[in-house]
Order: sequence, then C-alpha cells, then structure tokens
Amino acid sequence: GDGDDGDGGPTGTTTERNDEDRYRGRQIGTADSLDPVYATDTTSGTHIQEIFDGLTNYENGTVNVETLLAEDYTVSEDGTTITFQLKEGATYNNGDEVTADDVVYSWERLAASENSNRSGFILDTLGVAHETETDDEGNEEYVPKSMEVEALGDYELEVTLSEPFYAALELIAYSSFVPIPEGIVGDIEGYDGEMDYDTFASEEPVGAGPYVLTEWSEATRVSLDARDDYHGEEILNEGLDYSVFTSSNAAYTYATSNVNADSPYIPSSRYDPELRDFEGTDERGRQYGTYGPFEPNGMTAKYYEVASLSTFYYGFNTSQVPKPVRQAVAYAMNQETINTEIISTPTQPAYFFTPPALFPGGAENYDELKSDYPYGVGETRIDQARQVMEDAGYGPNDTFDLAFDMSSATASAYGEDAYSLLRDKLQQAHIELELRTADGSTFINRGRDGKFELYFLGWIADYPGADNFLTLINPPNTFFQDGGATYFQWSEETGDHAADAEEAWNTVENNLGLGEDAAETRQEAYLEMERANWNDAVLIPALHNIEQSYSYEWVDEPRFGAMGPSRMKSHRTEIGDRGEYQ
Repeated sequence: GDGDDGDGGPTGTTTERNDEDRYRGRQIGTADSLDPVYATDTTSGTHIQEIFDGLTNYENGTVNVETLLAEDYTVSEDGTTITFQLKEGATYNNGDEVTADDVVYSWERLAASENSNRSGFILDTLGVAHETETDDEGNEEYVPKSMEVEALGDYELEVTLSEPFYAALELIAYSSFVPIPEGIVGDIEGYDGEMDYDTFASEEPVGAGPYVLTEWSEATRVSLDARDDYHGEEILNEGLDYSVFTSSNAAYTYATSNVNADSPYIPSSRYDPELRDFEGTDERGRQYGTYGPFEPNGMTAKYYEVASLSTFYYGFNTSQVPKPVRQAVAYAMNQETINTEIISTPTQPAYFFTPPALFPGGAENYDELKSDYPYGVGETRIDQARQVMEDAGYGPNDTFDLAFDMSSATASAYGEDAYSLLRDKLQQAHIELELRTADGSTFINRGRDGKFELYFLGWIADYPGADNFLTLINPPNTFFQDGGATYFQWSEETGDHAADAEEAWNTVENNLGLGEDAAETRQEAYLEMERANWNDAVLIPALHNIEQSYSYEWVDEPRFGAMGPSRMKSHRTEIGDRGEYQ
C-alpha cells in the first residue's frame, strides 16, 4: 500500500462537498492495502468494508449475517451446494453492474492470485470443491480454474463445497470474498487486467460498497466519498475523512483536546473507569451510557462496551526461539498484571487462544478449564522460568538474546510498559529482551519476511467459530512464506506436540458439518489444540479485548457487535449539528 494522492474520484461520486455532513474520523496506525484478497490487517479491513460489498454481510459488525449483494440463497439438503440469487442492478463505483461472473473471477483471485493472502479461507475453510496437483517439492497446489463456483446466469451463482460447513454464510461475509469487476486486474490466468495492480490496490479500488476512495496518503489521510448510486440502504452522510496517527498522544490532541474528530480518542493511559456512567444494557448485552466529563474541555461522550471475539497474544517464531525459552517467557508472564495494572481499559485476561464466547462449552467452561494453565494463573513463576532455562544449559554467562517486535501504535498505548515488566523479569531467567517497534505495515511485513522472534499481535474473528482461531495454530498453516496464515513456523522439529495439534486440526476439518455429533467431535479437538499449544508454548494468550465506543453527542449511529467495528459499514452514521466544533 504505497498509495499516493488520488486525483479525483471515479464515476458515481458526489461532486458537491459538504463538510458538515462528512464523518470526521481518526485512525491509529497505517493501512497496508485496499485489495480485499491481499490485506490482512484490521486498519485496511475497516476501509475495505466501506468500499466493497459482499454477498452476505455482518449486520453492523454483529454475528448476525444478512444478505447484501445476494438477494436470496438456497442450501441443498446435504449442505454442500449453495445457490445465490444476486440482486439485479447493483453497480460498482465505476458504473459496471455486479454479476455472477464477477464473483467467479473474484473468488478465483482469492484462490489463485499471487497477491492473495487468504486462499486457505476459500479452498480449505469454506472448502469449495477443487482439484490439486503435486508440485516439484511434493506440496499439494490448487489447480487454477478448477473450483466449483459457477455462474448459472447473470444473477445466479452455484457454489459446491467438498464437505458441508456450518459457518459458510458467515465466512462469505468476510471481506476477502467481496466481488470486484471481472478482469479488472490481471493477476490470474486468462486476464490481462484493465488497470495496473498497484492502482487498484492503493489508488482506485473498485467495489460495490457505499463509498469510493478519493484520497489515500498512507501516513496522513484517507478520504472516501458517499456514492449517489449505491444499491443498498440510504447513505446518511456525505463521506468519511480519516486523519492518520502513529502515536496515541497526537491522536488524543487531535480528537479529544481539539475536538477535530467526531469521536474522542481516549488512549489506555488516559482512560478513567470512574468516568463511565452506564444507563443500561441492550438486547445484545452491551452496556451503554456516557463517558465524561473528560479533560481538557469538560465534554461528555456517548459510550458503550462490547466483548469482541478477539485474542491478543505473544507469539514466537519457533524456528528461532527454542522451547525452553518460550516456556520461560510463559512462566514470567502474568496475564492478570497485564490486564489490571498495565492496560487500564477494560480487557479480560486470556489463557486460551479461543475467546470465551466461542469456547467449547462457553464462557463458563473457559473459566473452569483455565485453572489447568501450566504457567500459572494470576502469578509470575520466575523460579520455574529460571529452572527451565538452566536445565537447557543457559546461565548468567550464557544468556539468550530475544528480540521482541510490536507495532508502534501498540507500543505507545501500553506495549512499552508490558515490555519493561517482562524484560525485568526475564533478566532473572537468563533472557535478554530487546524491543523493536515499527509502524503497522512495516511491522507486519517483518513477520511476512520471517524476521520475527517474539512478537505481539491480535486476532479478531473473521467468522464466529473457534476454528477461525485455531486454524492459526494448525502447524502446516504456521509458515507464512508457504502461504500459511501465521509466523509461528511450528513443526515436529520445534515442538513435541505439533503432531497432536495437526491431528486434532484434521479432526476439526473432517467435522465442520451442521449436525450435533460433528459439533461435539470438533469441540473435543479444539481443546486438544489448545493443550498442544500450552505444552509447546507457541503463543501465549494475553487478553481478550472489550471494544469501547465513544462518540460526541452530535453523532447518531447503530452500535457495532462482537465482530468489532472494523466489520461495520458507516453509511448509517448521521452527523448532527456540531455547534462550536464545526
């Protein structure tokens, strides 16, 4: 995503600007790309959600899936064939009509383009029937154009799955499944492309969503204009303007001190739980009310909280960091301290990778089973950390140097404090920890290049299922360079329990159908994967996020749900009278 300033928008944009009716946003961290099959970060996903529409959609970021570009669908009795009826007359921001052929092309890009980082979502998770061939190194490769995704007419699409999948319509709502016009970029067989790939990914992304990109200067500003030819619900604002910040203090000054945004930004360091005044709990269990009055101008914001389907964790590149070192870090880590003393905003300590709401047996079972966590619940076990290192031959004169990567946005919020605490503890266990920070896209690309040792990242659900989390610790899927999803590089060489995890994942994959037996079998396997991770200390769960929403009183918008704000479109956001802050 090295987008320079776009020059004016494509057709379908509103030419008369009215700043009064434009949403003023603030964005912490830089976006990476606006190509739906390439982007994997939340910041990019937020904008992709505005520019593109999928066949199905998470209504306001809740776990409820509604049809969007699809008008209707039918599922065969055995659960393996889904037939979508597309809406007629829906257009992209370049004026082209959305057709079933576009979906075939777009999904082929997701499976086969070298720009796709999410081919596993369509080939393995959704499991669209397809052919594979063995490459020179003995790996199974997708055979281009072999997927059973067929246009039965301009507005009818038939998708055949190799096995039924309980969350198919939910996964199809994920942003990498959105259609784009057939042949618009030439990165798959049979297409030369109507525009250059970089133009599409960073200057003129073409989608069927409510907004069109008009400006993207990576480190300063992102602007989107509301379309006047959008197929969906009426757009209640003229556009969205985001100012980009890489430091939380600058964002605070802009949005809170100077009220240049339509919502204040309250970083962890300035958050005061005493300023929350809850008025009630809505039908989805979200507590809502107000937050304030806050410094420096005595304003009060509308406020609510949502437990999101997310887990933030410390991850290891296991090929660089031996198991005793990983275990020592886990013993030295105290999730309670991180969540209560280091992070002041509401979070939940994490002991499993799967969030409580998706955990087998639910939150109650999560709380019961977490007492088995081998590295200590609510305590630092520095003696065990030292012991496991000394047993492996480390000592005062033979320490292990460990680099720790995190994004500068995380570092400035609370990451540096978490790092200092861990560094001081690990020194007592013969580990020298060194922090490396970088802006969001540089940080992620460091991981993609295999340069992480220890790193801090989060995962937010793409669809509401435990397998959406646990696929990340299926060992073959942990080699990013080979088309995997994560940077753990977990294998039998780096952990005694990698084979257990892989076997459990195979069980999950064979039991993704709709019946109760399948659900029980996969839930057992989920727990086996969690325990394999505990044993090999591949990732250390740190926290499950509770998303907070603040907005000034002149903003009227629906509340987002457990899928988080990046899965919500902004077209139902209405801007009232800003008064002196106009």
